[in-house]
Formats: sequence, structure tokens, C-alpha cells
Amino acid sequence: MAKNKRLTNRRFRRFCREFKALSDMYSKSCSVTETDWRKYERDYAERVRYVGRELNSLSKEAISFIRAEKSNLGRPQKLRLQQKVVALLLKSIFEKHNRPMAGLLSLFGAFLGIEVSYKTIERLYSDEMVQMALHNMFILTIRQRCNRIVDTSGDGTGYTLTVTKHYRTQIDKEGYRKFVYSFNLMDIKTKLYVAWGSGIRSEKEAFEDAMKRLEIICKEAGIVVGTARLDKYYSYQSTLKYFDDKTVLYILPKSNTRINGPWRWRNIFKRMMEDPLLYLIEYFKRENSESGFSVDKRAFGWKIWQKRGDRIDTAIGCIAALHNLFRMGYG
Repeated sequence: MAKNKRLTNRRFRRFCREFKALSDMYSKSCSVTETDWRKYERDYAERVRYVGRELNSLSKEAISFIRAEKSNLGRPQKLRLQQKVVALLLKSIFEKHNRPMAGLLSLFGAFLGIEVSYKTIERLYSDEMVQMALHNMFILTIRQRCNRIVDTSGDGTGYTLTVTKHYRTQIDKEGYRKFVYSFNLMDIKTKLYVAWGSGIRSEKEAFEDAMKRLEIICKEAGIVVGTARLDKYYSYQSTLKYFDDKTVLYILPKSNTRINGPWRWRNIFKRMMEDPLLYLIEYFKRENSESGFSVDKRAFGWKIWQKRGDRIDTAIGCIAALHNLFRMGYG
């Protein structure tokens, strides 16, 4: 686009027709390399060894930031806080439901004098101390590996909720839910997640939840989002409010997108029109997010076994924390 020409909706619509064809051609030209499964298995084994070495030390460091008042009320806890955190993370790694996981803990606990029920495991998902420890672990992984300015890619996915009702009675007062949504913002360089969120109703709900966490995480981890890549689902001016003014956004326009709006909105399409190919090269780095979801589901499963909203959120948080921990195993 010639820089001396005024950007108008008419010129933008004409450009979009050509840009869509270029985008389709570029997408097809991106060859998909076949997976070297032998190398994949070696890498995975190395990452598992890393997690085995670091899980206890990282969880111990995470709970060291937590200060809780001691109380003599109620029954004494069967598991210490660190044991609770490790138990939940191992449950995600082994892809175990509550009863099998309780059985495993009892088996190993026979040597340590620990015996827990499946209800104990389920209640861990609602434990605020466990949730804080998982958050701290997530922050620690970002501090250790990410640069101060991160170039990010964001995307959403869905996890299957277990079917526990008969098909004739599956509709209740709230409406039966089959899926839960997750949104993750990934640092492209390290492949670590820098924000995650969950949503019961929609991917948008998960996105908004992730953006709330992003503000907190940026402050605690000391990072700044330099660039962000999102798909057409987020091609709205309202998306701008979730990012800093200095963050460069890469999105693809919808068929009815108009350039009217604040300067940040207009600058997105100005960059696109000035150098379409460079814009597409940057935008399609978003495929890192899709690869990340694929790895997560192969490693930790496609299902979320919890039914309560707060426990579903914790389960997705476990996956995000484990994703970062396993990525750190690459060195």
C-alpha cells in the first residue's frame, strides 16, 4: 500500500479480497513435516525424567510463598500441602480418575502410612491452598525461562466432560454440558504458556478468564506481551482492551470488518496492507498454539472428570502447569 494514500473502507474491502487469496496460498504452502516418532519418544522420556527430578523441588518452592494461619478446628489433614499438589499433578499425568488414583496413593502410601479415599482426591480440586500453589508453580516456570518481553500466540480448545447421566435425563435445570473450553496464551520462543483460562459456556468466556489472569501474571512474573496472534474469532475492536497499548496484534479480518475505530485498530490493517507477506508470516506463528494443545491432549488426555465449575477450572490449571513443567525439560 502506498503510504501517501488515505486508508478507507472501500480500499480496505478491495484489498481484503486479494489478501484472502494470498492467505489461502500461504497456508497451503506451509508444509507439514512428518513426526519423527523415535525422536519424539526419546524427548518425551527425557522430559518425564526431568519432571520426576524437579516436581518435588518446584512444588516445595511454590508453597514456600504461602502463609496460612494454623487452626485447631476440624479433622487433621491426611496429606500435607505439597503432597496434595503433587497428587493432583500425578493424577493428570497418569490420566487417572479419582478412585484409581486413590488406590495408587494407598498402594504407595502403605510404605509411608498414608491412606486416602477417592473423595479426598476430589476435594483437592476445591482446596484454595492447592490452587494458590499451582498458580505459584506456573509463575515460577515463566520466571525461569521466559524473557521480559514475550511474543505470544493465543488459541482456544475444548475438553470433553464425562457423561454420567442417561441420555433421556441428561438435560437438567442448568442445561447439560458436554464440553468445557480452555484458552492459552503461549510464548512462541519457549513454548511455555504465559496465561490460561477456562470457560463453561463458551471459548469467549475462557478467553476473558485468561486475560484476567494475564494481567496478574505479567505483574508477578515481570513480563510484558510484545506481540499477540489471535484467530478470526477475536477480530473485534473489544479485543484491544485486553492488551497494553504497546502490544502489536496480528489478527485476520472478517468479511464485514471495517477500519473505523481507534488508531490501534486502524494500525493493525495498515501494517497488513503495507507488507501482506510479512504480516502473514508473523500471523501463522499462531500454529504453535494448535501444536501445544495437541501435545497436551496426547500427554494428559481429552477428558475433564470434574463436574463443578471451580474444580473444572483447577483441572485445566493442572494441565497448564504440567505443560510448562514438561516444556522446561527441553533445557
